[in-house]
Amino acid sequence: MSLPTLAELSDGHNVQLDNSLVDKALGEVNVCLKDSQIHVKATILLPPGRGNEGWQTGVAIDCSSSMKRSFGGSNMYFTRAFTPEETEDMLSRGLIEIFEQDGQQVCRMLQGCHEHLLQQGILQISEDPNEVQDVCRTAIPILAEKIDADGGTSVLYWAMGEDGSGIRHLGDLTAEEAKTAEYSGVDDWGNGTKLMPAINYFLTTFADAAEGFYVFITDGKIEDFEEVKSFTCQLAHDIHAKKVNPVHLVLVGVGPEVDPQQMAELDDLPDSYDLPIDVWDHKIAKEMRGINDIFAELADENRIVAKSADIQDFEGNTVTSFNDGLHCMMRFTLPTSTKGFVLVLPNGKTLRQQVIA
Repeated sequence: MSLPTLAELSDGHNVQLDNSLVDKALGEVNVCLKDSQIHVKATILLPPGRGNEGWQTGVAIDCSSSMKRSFGGSNMYFTRAFTPEETEDMLSRGLIEIFEQDGQQVCRMLQGCHEHLLQQGILQISEDPNEVQDVCRTAIPILAEKIDADGGTSVLYWAMGEDGSGIRHLGDLTAEEAKTAEYSGVDDWGNGTKLMPAINYFLTTFADAAEGFYVFITDGKIEDFEEVKSFTCQLAHDIHAKKVNPVHLVLVGVGPEVDPQQMAELDDLPDSYDLPIDVWDHKIAKEMRGINDIFAELADENRIVAKSADIQDFEGNTVTSFNDGLHCMMRFTLPTSTKGFVLVLPNGKTLRQQVIA
């Protein structure tokens, strides 16, 4: 990932900087170009703390077929194609057979072929880590202990079965239970990836919760994406009108072939559709600096983290002063002539963050 250039910032369109490009003291940094200025919204990253009365939390784990490798295990792969000589040798030894199917030649491996190819180094076995389990064993304990009012996070599998709409509730896990639980997937892997059943489960089950925080672990290939977008737009307006209680939804992308496009699009819905509430956030597991990145959206913009602070551009000019206190969420503008900002605290400590290339 790379920083956007000034030319790449569409007028008024928000761009969230990739976490790997953001200082570890910051949660999120968003920039957009408007009225010939760079508008910046940045949060101070603070670990979640107790005191969330009435909050409910949940983690939903994608169990569609494309997620199998994300749960770990052994996988075989070819290092190269067979040479003509190798093909003839294996045919003569009865290790393979070649036949016509649908107008194409098909090679089928017979008994003893796998062992032969492994010995020759043509076939190799890789051990994939259980990335899902790594995320769950670190995120769920924090949700249960620091955020959930009842001390237990609801965990479920989703995207199961023939059409990818099945869900299975695994239970409400405490922090201690979540640290050692096995997250190994299912037998009935989904042939599709439908997200709405998992969303509906949390929002229906915890409809009376004062606030909800729900994490969806996935590789990003969501089939009912348009329905999710439409639902989110209505949900944002309903939260703003106080028809329903607030919820925070986070997509965490995992796996060797994670597709972040849909995740980013959900994250950007407030700008794309002029929504009053930002419902979705997204993170890519391999790009996260630490598990606390998942909780960046929980920044309390009214919380003061320093008595005062200044914002300077990279040329040393003060562009904003927070004389009444530095809040957890900062909003300010930069001239287009600079590439970033420097946060200057009263004790002389500074934080330097580049926002454009």
